[in-house]
Amino acid sequence: MKAIRGRRNLYAALSAAAMLLTVLLLIALKMEMAVACGGLTAVALILLYRQSRLLAAAMLICDSKILTVPSCVVISENRPSRKQAEETIVSTFGLLLGNKVYRWGCEGVYGVRLKEVQIDKAHICLSFGADGEMLRVELLHGLTDRQSVMEIAQKIWHETGVRASIVGY
Repeated sequence: MKAIRGRRNLYAALSAAAMLLTVLLLIALKMEMAVACGGLTAVALILLYRQSRLLAAAMLICDSKILTVPSCVVISENRPSRKQAEETIVSTFGLLLGNKVYRWGCEGVYGVRLKEVQIDKAHICLSFGADGEMLRVELLHGLTDRQSVMEIAQKIWHETGVRASIVGY
């Protein structure tokens, strides 16, 4: 989340600097340079808008978290590689995987959906995605007793509508 916020602040500063430079060039009557700088301002504002939306989604995920784990393994259905990720937050609205945001249930019927949740003694495995590409995330949960596992499974079912299959408890 810190990286997302930092990038948003960088784009905000870039936008402000580009706007100021555009105004100064207009005052100095250097129209060609002002137009070029105006284009740069537009690009910076678009990047700022996209990053602000990403930050808002990340904040929503953090505010409605179900579970936070220190590390995880990401497996893509289409690519055989495995990736390690830092802190991961599972939420009603999506997954914050380091500085990457996966939202589910936001684009209607054809968007990204949480498909399956499986909990065993060491991992929580989440499978989600759209029809074309599925991702599987294995979270090392660190839950030791059956009661906390059942609470997490109940929260996931209540918040997302997906029943977790519990194996080994």
